[in-house]
Amino acid sequence: MAVGPRVVFVRFQSADSPKLTPWIAHVSRVVGRTARATVPVVGDSRIVWQLVSANNRELARSVDVYGTFESATAGAQHVVDSSADSVIEQVSESGRGVYGWFTTVDGVPVMTCARWYVTDRDRRHSIEIARKAIVSATLHTGARLNLPALMGGDLGRQR
Repeated sequence: MAVGPRVVFVRFQSADSPKLTPWIAHVSRVVGRTARATVPVVGDSRIVWQLVSANNRELARSVDVYGTFESATAGAQHVVDSSADSVIEQVSESGRGVYGWFTTVDGVPVMTCARWYVTDRDRRHSIEIARKAIVSATLHTGARLNLPALMGGDLGRQR
């Protein structure tokens, strides 16, 4: 099995997950709006996707937060399929001196940089890598559960 760039899915147990909060804050700073649920959400589960390289380095992430795995998969597939028509918007936070980017399809933000970059050169390199990766990315068939307990959170200390 060949390993290359792929889209992986992460499921959070609730909208209040301490791991989801920074994700939404990052999207808000980069795109200038709050991440939104793309479908009416039943229950508390939230799903996002990440574009990762062959060595599992995060290259980009979804702008939207999804209520179902099916809608997350459809959203990611739309970004992959529309990659030739996507437009990169470069942004910066002058107060912090950092650079970022996000991708739009038909004027709608769909993908954002994985992190902020200290130099414009790093940002441009990140854009180039993400553009190349999204064209050939494959989608994983399941979502990994992100539990604070698995990462040393309060639940992990309970016996």
